[in-house]
Amino acid sequence: MRLNSGRPGALFGGLIVIAGAALMLALAFGSADVGLADAVAALTGNAGPDAHRVVLELRLPRALTAFAVGGLLAVAGVLMQVLLRNPLAEPYILGTSGGAAVAALLAIMLGLGSLLVDLAAFGGALAATLLVFSIAHGTGSWTPARLLLTGVVLAAGFSAATTLLLALSPEQNLRGMLFWLMGDLSFALDPERSL
Repeated sequence: MRLNSGRPGALFGGLIVIAGAALMLALAFGSADVGLADAVAALTGNAGPDAHRVVLELRLPRALTAFAVGGLLAVAGVLMQVLLRNPLAEPYILGTSGGAAVAALLAIMLGLGSLLVDLAAFGGALAATLLVFSIAHGTGSWTPARLLLTGVVLAAGFSAATTLLLALSPEQNLRGMLFWLMGDLSFALDPERSL
């Protein structure tokens, strides 16, 4: 996509409006419906105690965390594209996300605490990335195309392993595993895990 010199301002302005609308919708709607008017009232300090608690203590930290995580994922994708000089490179295609998912699900199945699940996910992502690079390197030097193809193959393997772990997991772990895969933001109220 090519931007004309006069259009970037309008584009970014539109994106800011969309982001603001998404934030307001995230604050207003959920399992306990607060409503848009009460969400705005909670932000200005004029809401009742229930709306204040739901909006400011539960939803706002989670919504801001979701925006921060989304931005960091975008930066990770851009960095991979720049470093590998390929517009297709991103954490899902290279198997990094799949390695993190498999390690985190194994940690959940073993009943490890939330901090250890996070550390397992980090270790799994690192191990998957190193595995992709080492297999793609082989006996010679690696090329970006070879790296991407290796990543696609390993990502498919990690996807199959994730499905297998979900199928074999005990019933009491399944909900937590699915929430982790979807992007659980319940840790947003825990400052240690937010770091």
